[in-house]
Amino acid sequence: MSRLGIVSAAAFIAMIGSVRADQQVWKIDNWPADIDQIPCSAWSKAADGTWVLHGAVKLGSETMSNIGVKGDAAAHLLDRECGKK
Repeated sequence: MSRLGIVSAAAFIAMIGSVRADQQVWKIDNWPADIDQIPCSAWSKAADGTWVLHGAVKLGSETMSNIGVKGDAAAHLLDRECGKK
């Protein structure tokens, strides 16, 4: 790989890392019981009924992003709390 290619790849990786670093992270101790600690403004509802989190969740030592819930206890709670807002 050329020097330009390596520099370009490094810049791309740094850019992706900085986007993820700006992502809001909510610490949750018990899923889905503590999901109400995440504000409704952090969620959006897709056309198929899936609730999509714009941010990440730290559950114990794991940080998870790209979270979507549908048809489970978390989704039912979001329907009640955030569905009409």
